[in-house]
Amino acid sequence: MAESGHLVLGTLHTKSCAETIDRMINFYEVRDQAQIKYMLSSILKLVISQRLLPDQNNKLVLVPEVMVVDNIVSGIIRKEKISVSEIEDAIQSGSEKGSIGLVNSLAKLFIEGRITLDQAKAQIEEKNVEILNRTIMQLKIQQNGGRR
Repeated sequence: MAESGHLVLGTLHTKSCAETIDRMINFYEVRDQAQIKYMLSSILKLVISQRLLPDQNNKLVLVPEVMVVDNIVSGIIRKEKISVSEIEDAIQSGSEKGSIGLVNSLAKLFIEGRITLDQAKAQIEEKNVEILNRTIMQLKIQQNGGRR
């Protein structure tokens, strides 16, 4: 249906946008995956992943990750071996196009006092903790009008 120009919405139980892409491709036999990657890279426009975490008041707070599928993401999808970290990097660097990285969402919720730093760190891999810390610092600087 998407190939004929119709809007198609679907859901998958995955933890991230990159995992969603990987799962969609792996639904198919290995011999068909190159064709599926090309088709996905051509028709996919947006992937949204969401997590719910308890906030400081024990209410659930939404942690979104949004991947706008641009030429960079399309190219990554078409590669022989999909790289989750490449997709995550493309999401982080695609904010001007509307993408929202998981790290950015977690940093924003921490700055707003809605989740703890430990909660934020628990949602990401150890290798991304430094990126989270830098993002938090950048948001604090922006919040203070550029003053440290």
